[in-house]
Amino acid sequence: MKKVIGLVLALIGPVKADDTTLIVASTQAPGSSMRPAFVAFGENVKKAWVGPLDVKLLIDGESGSEETSLAALRRERVHFSSVTIAAAATAVPELAVLMAPYIFEDDVEADYVLDNHLLEAFRPLFAARNIHLIRWIDSGWANVYAAKPVNGPEDLKGRRMRAASIRSAQTFLTSLDADVVPLTFADTIPALQTGLIEGGATATFMYLSGGLQTYAPHLILTRHAINPGAVVVSKSWFDRLGPENQHAVEQSMAGADEMRRAVRIDACTAMARLAKEGVAVRIPSVDERARWMKATRSADQALIDDIGGETAAILAAVERGKSEVKRRRAELPASVTA
Repeated sequence: MKKVIGLVLALIGPVKADDTTLIVASTQAPGSSMRPAFVAFGENVKKAWVGPLDVKLLIDGESGSEETSLAALRRERVHFSSVTIAAAATAVPELAVLMAPYIFEDDVEADYVLDNHLLEAFRPLFAARNIHLIRWIDSGWANVYAAKPVNGPEDLKGRRMRAASIRSAQTFLTSLDADVVPLTFADTIPALQTGLIEGGATATFMYLSGGLQTYAPHLILTRHAINPGAVVVSKSWFDRLGPENQHAVEQSMAGADEMRRAVRIDACTAMARLAKEGVAVRIPSVDERARWMKATRSADQALIDDIGGETAAILAAVERGKSEVKRRRAELPASVTA
């Protein structure tokens, strides 16, 4: 069925200005709080829309991978989606810098900098790829998982570790002298089963929902990179809408704070389940975390050199935002964290 719908999306042409169909495409992990958020969006946008509207929800991967859905959105064959930064970076390479090792200290800092300094900085870069960036969300912090214990960054030297396609994920492991093996998430378990890889890095919820704990029962809470994720819409389609319907599209999805909280609660729930399943969870000490940070310090410059474009300017905006957080931290809201 998924292949059939994917083929249909590939064959249909761009929608016309008078089209009354809104195609929502995404890929959600089983049990994720994002799925009900998309269902609610479908209901809300129909209520707020001026005129007739048929909403088609392809939110269980029917349209293919995130990268496939995003490519379809850029061609206006899909209208609305949410994608991880790892997937969105295939269109906007500068996004990789947001997953640079230890670029953000915690959720409070990341949320503030993203919303107040990076949303407007990235919108022109998205627009140049026919994507309108609505808001950031959250896919959780990346942690290291492994088949054997990892007591510090030096233990990854020479280990075969899976990395996502995004440049920053590979740079993180390369800076630790790991043997980096780029793989899709779907290929991770077969690679663990055959011994092709000995571990990798991913968000806590994905580690659980993907079943990685069965083959890599050691989880090290390095919390080295956050994956903000983005809610996006086809820009050419969005630009044709009247102001009322543009507002309906932008406001019918839950707000960034609500969605972030839900995802972080998912991560907390995942941690509780992993503890019951006997996963060996290692929480680095202050000194150990400092070792991880020191070992990966060269990654920022490597990303600037590799990605180019507006990467240096984005990093400068990050630093300005982080300085503001230091001054204002006492007045900023706390966050659910896992």
